[in-house]
Amino acid sequence: MRGKTAFIGFLVLQAAMVVLWVASIAPLAGTDTPMISQANQIWSGGAFSNTTGSFRGDAGVSAEKFELFGHMLWATLLIAASGAAAWFAGGSFHRNRTWLSAALSLLALSLAAGGAYYVVTQWSGDTSFAPPMLDAPLLYMVTRTALIQLFIGWILLALYTVLAIAGFSNPAKPLGFHLVELNWLIVVIVWIVVYLGLYLAPNQFGGS
Repeated sequence: MRGKTAFIGFLVLQAAMVVLWVASIAPLAGTDTPMISQANQIWSGGAFSNTTGSFRGDAGVSAEKFELFGHMLWATLLIAASGAAAWFAGGSFHRNRTWLSAALSLLALSLAAGGAYYVVTQWSGDTSFAPPMLDAPLLYMVTRTALIQLFIGWILLALYTVLAIAGFSNPAKPLGFHLVELNWLIVVIVWIVVYLGLYLAPNQFGGS
């Protein structure tokens, strides 16, 4: 019964994530603005804008050029590595190697936190996106939604890691641990698709 309850919870979570994605993107995707912009775009970091000035009192905002293989690549590599760590954590858990599984889960959580830090850093300041690139507000909403999904998966993985360490979750009574691991792999795959399909592909294959 517990296994059935955990599976239902897993399905409800996936359905909630689909609703979140649709609710986040639909308002922007439904506008007349082209999804792929052929103009240079400046994303403003708002309160975190990079302001410049001179001795004459002139002030302005300097936007750094978006680098495909900069912050977002590091974020993707760290998040992908966290997925691998979680995969091995799941294998160790089912072989009753609780402490190794916990250590790998903690490693996965740390790597994902590092990846999220790089994503937030990229979007906190002002960024110049050279064409062709996905419309910046839409790209931001997609990225924010992916981060929300990552945060929810992170919390679940952290919770189940604590349960495993405390002995409440074990191979005989997993309490849905394998589904939490599966959800984390979905989170990782979603982020990789976002990076490859929405950051890398438009710039590489969209023409000039």
